[in-house]
Amino acid sequence: MHPFTQNMRRCKIIGTIGPASRSEKVLIQLVEAGLDICRLNFSHGSHEDHLENIRVIRKVAKMTGKNLSILQDLQGPKIRCGSLMNGGQIELVTNNAYTLTYGDEQTSLSEIPIDYKDLVGDVQLGQRVMMDDGLLIMVIEEITGDRVVVRVQEGGVLKSRKGVNFPDSILSLPILSKKDTKDLVFGINNHVDIIALSFVQTPEDVTSCQKVVSALGADTPVIAKIEKMSAVENIDDIAEVADGIMIARGDLGVEGRIEKVPTFQRKIIASSLKKSKPVIIATQMLESMTSSPRASFAERSDIANGVLEGADCLMLSAEVATGDFPVESVATMDATIREVEKWIESRSESNFLPYPVDRDLAESSVLDRDGIALAACESAEEVAAKVIVCVSLTGSIARAISRWRPKVPVVTLCPRVEVMRRLQLSWGVYGIQNPIFYNTDSLIQSLPELLKGLGLVETGDRIVMTAGIPINHLRSTNMVKINTIL
Repeated sequence: MHPFTQNMRRCKIIGTIGPASRSEKVLIQLVEAGLDICRLNFSHGSHEDHLENIRVIRKVAKMTGKNLSILQDLQGPKIRCGSLMNGGQIELVTNNAYTLTYGDEQTSLSEIPIDYKDLVGDVQLGQRVMMDDGLLIMVIEEITGDRVVVRVQEGGVLKSRKGVNFPDSILSLPILSKKDTKDLVFGINNHVDIIALSFVQTPEDVTSCQKVVSALGADTPVIAKIEKMSAVENIDDIAEVADGIMIARGDLGVEGRIEKVPTFQRKIIASSLKKSKPVIIATQMLESMTSSPRASFAERSDIANGVLEGADCLMLSAEVATGDFPVESVATMDATIREVEKWIESRSESNFLPYPVDRDLAESSVLDRDGIALAACESAEEVAAKVIVCVSLTGSIARAISRWRPKVPVVTLCPRVEVMRRLQLSWGVYGIQNPIFYNTDSLIQSLPELLKGLGLVETGDRIVMTAGIPINHLRSTNMVKINTIL
């Protein structure tokens, strides 16, 4: 089997690159194990560190012949407490009251400094305040002047610089901090493929970041990270404007209630599918493999459920970045995804689409692309095609087809290498750089041999092809064609 065909998996794998995985040797092993997208976490590391990571990732991509994508994950406007007395930690006693103040240094054991100046105007009585990833829980009981008095519901030890969450409040923090803006400029200048925007609350957060990207002369897609309750409540509007969605289950579990995260996950995936946007599930998918070579049964089930629920990508964080078994983690996720996808394909009523989507939405849409995407999927099913081939400059038709979860692979021929890398986000879609994009006759004549060489088809097989014709006029996709391979 050709390596291209052998590596085709519907659901993609994202891995966070860190000390355990940043060497050329390990990266090659990760790609061979099934890694599709490299995440660079800008909450950690210097620009020099990330520049070296980018260099090695691009080198490994050339060596392995894989469209290895780079996802830049911005830190976002994280609120933290300041430096604390008593050697940097204090005991927050249940039922005791404390005052939140703006500052860097604690001056009284009854006060907790935080680095958010406009807190008083953004919170209300009765709202919750959480610290240290939700381990410490308080409720606001008084707001006076520039001070917020909270009473501890669940106490414990608070250490300096721990994170502070306001799950019931919509904060007026700018979505891009000074650090995020500098990091974003760095990422665009060094040609990252995807940007993940942290702590999104509203669709305006996403569009403001997109405007900055555009002002920098780029069209890099922006993924909205859903980790606040306000984002869950606004998910349809956020999915409308974002280029993709990430379900950041860790902070979402802190901001909301952890037992609600599975239902939030299904709601977010359904909204993303409805809007034809790729969706990523992140956080603790194989957490035990940070220190163990084997995953638990529960973790494998979590991966399986992510596939069954319709995720485009599953993400590994500490497992690959700092864990003892980064390659084994990717290999475990790869094997589990493949097994679930094989089971889905084996069913007589085989259908990858986990949620009912109103087909009239595509058929009546003012966007011809949506109707063409549905027609391509239905045509492929009707004639038992082996593959759907998209000739595209932007990849938008491939993403639209992916939304319908066709039974066959979606191969996109595109002259832009950056578009091929971005398509790694989309379920079941793989890109091939096509240098003869503007020559229609040469493209159609060479296509059968190209597909045969990749092991996707044999003589007599049928394919479905989409394109904008005439191709050399840069038309949007306006054609669905059924071809028989000769």
